[in-house]
Amino acid sequence: MRTVLGILSAGLTAVCVLPYLRDISRGTTRPQRVSWLVFATLSAFAALSQWSQGASSGALLAAGSAVGFGAVAIASIRHGEGGSTGRDLMALGVGITGVVLSVAVDRPIVAIAAVIAAEIAAISLTARKAHANPESETISTWIIDAVAGAVAILAAPDLSVGVLVYPIHHFIVNLWVVFAIQSGRRSRRSSGGVGRVIAAADGGG
Repeated sequence: MRTVLGILSAGLTAVCVLPYLRDISRGTTRPQRVSWLVFATLSAFAALSQWSQGASSGALLAAGSAVGFGAVAIASIRHGEGGSTGRDLMALGVGITGVVLSVAVDRPIVAIAAVIAAEIAAISLTARKAHANPESETISTWIIDAVAGAVAILAAPDLSVGVLVYPIHHFIVNLWVVFAIQSGRRSRRSSGGVGRVIAAADGGG
């Protein structure tokens, strides 16, 4: 059963980008370039690190992520945004450091921690963009990928930190973007309501 759940998790995180790629082609979703470059690169290294620990569910999850995220990273070159601001370059620097540490450090748990720190730096860029412009993100992608993380947690062969830390991280950071999108939408609705009230007041004067 755990093997089946692991495969399901990897499948979900690989296909979650399909609606995202669809919306990129429609011109509605605009991926954050640095975020997706870091996601794709680190997912590949996370898979290698997880395999080294025998954590098959986490490794499958990371491998599925690498496939899907790589496709979005490529699409973002032409259809994305960001990549040159100080915040972007800082996140990219953290991402590069995470990649280097994940390769150079002999202790897998340290390597995974480096990967997680880099992904958090990268996803903060997308969460910030999602809150400011929620229409530029595809919420279903992040929901499906959060479910993938939850399934990977259920598929874990044991409750050790090394096995569970990446799936739990994967689940949480995807929810972070979902909440950022929803928060941005609420802010837009609130601003729209205030704007209509002001316009009505001006018209009535």
